[in-house]
Amino acid sequence: MTYFVDHLKKNIHRTRYAGDDCGFLQTPIEKREFTNSTAFVKQLEEQELYERCPHCQSVKMLVNND
Repeated sequence: MTYFVDHLKKNIHRTRYAGDDCGFLQTPIEKREFTNSTAFVKQLEEQELYERCPHCQSVKMLVNND
């Protein structure tokens, strides 16, 4: 699994599902990091108090009612 870490806001995103709702567009590129390491993500959560973004942790279903 690939993660996108926003070091400015201390958020962890699932790269596959990250989008506009996540609010990372204002984060400078030098404050962004991509990783496949679950251990690194867990360390950020436990030691640095990073949080997982609630907007991109699962698949969003789009429904067209037309």
